[in-house]
Amino acid sequence: MSQRENQHDNDGPCRDAESDPNRAPENDIDGSVVDGVALDPKIQDQLGRVFRAYCDDLIHQPIPDKFTVLLAKLEAKQREKK
Repeated sequence: MSQRENQHDNDGPCRDAESDPNRAPENDIDGSVVDGVALDPKIQDQLGRVFRAYCDDLIHQPIPDKFTVLLAKLEAKQREKK
């Protein structure tokens, strides 16, 4: 049995290598290898284009009114402190 299959057999929290937030990922210089798995450069390019398009879309969305109101209140409080 692998460690993943046994992870719930003990009484304490599981701290295998994949769930350890302090573990540094294994990266190639260009970031193409993570945990020993290499991505094809064409896949990396496609993922990059999709991610950039998603972020571009997100950045250009209007700010919801409730956030604008909250920001205005925060700025007013900061002005009062000065």
